[in-house]
Amino acid sequence: MILVPYFIERSDMWITLNIFLSSGGREAWHIEPEKDKAILKMLKENGFPVLNLEKTTQAIYAHIDKSIDLSSFYTWTEVNPETSEDDVWRRLTMPVSLWSCPIFRENFFKAANLPLGVEAILNKV
Repeated sequence: MILVPYFIERSDMWITLNIFLSSGGREAWHIEPEKDKAILKMLKENGFPVLNLEKTTQAIYAHIDKSIDLSSFYTWTEVNPETSEDDVWRRLTMPVSLWSCPIFRENFFKAANLPLGVEAILNKV
């Protein structure tokens, strides 16, 4: 099952989606299906201040408090996304004015080449 830690930042002009991914940002984080308590414990032990978990049939989405200390993690811009095996925070920023356009959203996330299962976060924005 995939685990997708994420947080969203908004302003009047921009929506920024932050997603924690593995393999230099090419893959979603995979875990064995576990009880919520074990997942929460693992995330907290690794520095993720979890607000809530949401499970679907294919993924567990962990909404992370945006006050997380990102200096403890790599970001997508710090690694070579083609060859890195590091886990990274990947930041995607889009204009609020275009967010309601389904064609823009489809093309934006297709161009971002996100791993399968991650795009469901779009419904949370």
